[in-house]
Amino acid sequence: MGYISEKFQRAYQREYEKEAEKNALIWMTSKDYLTKCLDIHEQLHNDYSLQEQVSSWLFMLRMKRTPDLLGYKTAILSNDMAVLHSALLQSAMIKHVTLGVDSGCDHCINIWITLDILAAGLFTRVPLLLPERLGMSDNGHPVTIAITNLVMALWYKRTDFEVDARKKAEAVLASKQATIDLVTIRYLIALLDGDVEEAGNQLDLYCQNVPRVKEYGVTKLNKMFWPYAHGLYNLAFVVWGNEKASAITKPESDCFFNDLAEWQIQHNYRHGKLFFEYPMPIDLINTIIACTPPECSLHQPYLDTDKKYKEKRYLHAEHFEQQMTKMALEALLQRTP
Repeated sequence: MGYISEKFQRAYQREYEKEAEKNALIWMTSKDYLTKCLDIHEQLHNDYSLQEQVSSWLFMLRMKRTPDLLGYKTAILSNDMAVLHSALLQSAMIKHVTLGVDSGCDHCINIWITLDILAAGLFTRVPLLLPERLGMSDNGHPVTIAITNLVMALWYKRTDFEVDARKKAEAVLASKQATIDLVTIRYLIALLDGDVEEAGNQLDLYCQNVPRVKEYGVTKLNKMFWPYAHGLYNLAFVVWGNEKASAITKPESDCFFNDLAEWQIQHNYRHGKLFFEYPMPIDLINTIIACTPPECSLHQPYLDTDKKYKEKRYLHAEHFEQQMTKMALEALLQRTP
């Protein structure tokens, strides 16, 4: 979709209002969101140390107390791609610093936040989420593993990665999976093949299938603007370069915003002001989400008592959260006069 039409704006506003009635974590205004954040601070943090406040806010932000949908709505209703980019930045940064949740999977569990990071143009963070030293993923859902390994093969341009990634991708393509997952894999293979036309076709099919996504927590409102599509599109610009990637035909579906894609390219995915800044006395949140998180790491082996997964690696979520808390605390102490 190019310029956001008034018809789409009205439809988005209606759907936003409907969703806000059902979901207490969707706010109509920035003032409403700020009031909630201040309430949390006043009710919980009066006797907390600085370290306890950091840990608490990492948990609260992880529990979706973030203004991402509010930012998207503000940008869409004002047709402002700079605001939309800043909302994507804030959403991706918050998701990244709050990764510390056990999943039982290896680094493939990071692939969805990787797409958010790519959508926001935070390209230098991809190696933190999918470290080259961890090698190919092999513990998780087959679709997630296949997508992760294809992205790593593209990112690191390693022949051995590509061979393994193609093998796992072909196995998934031969199985029964959701159409959008199969199309994602075909799109990534087109990027590996350097096939501009096929990449454009598959990305368009991907966006056409967004309305058919059936996942817990994914609503009609979420499907009206789909950041993952922009993450996939931006990946092409990183691995192919601007000249070749610009030849990819942009999707025609409403969930992909052509104006956003063009704005990001023209402004070199600049990292400016975020959509929402937290005021005193909760301004420490600004410092927390501005921290560049540590590289993820894995436990190995899995569990001594679990024979099936004994040799499997899995994300060391506790270590990540400990490091993240330490880094945020140090950043806060440095800014204290």
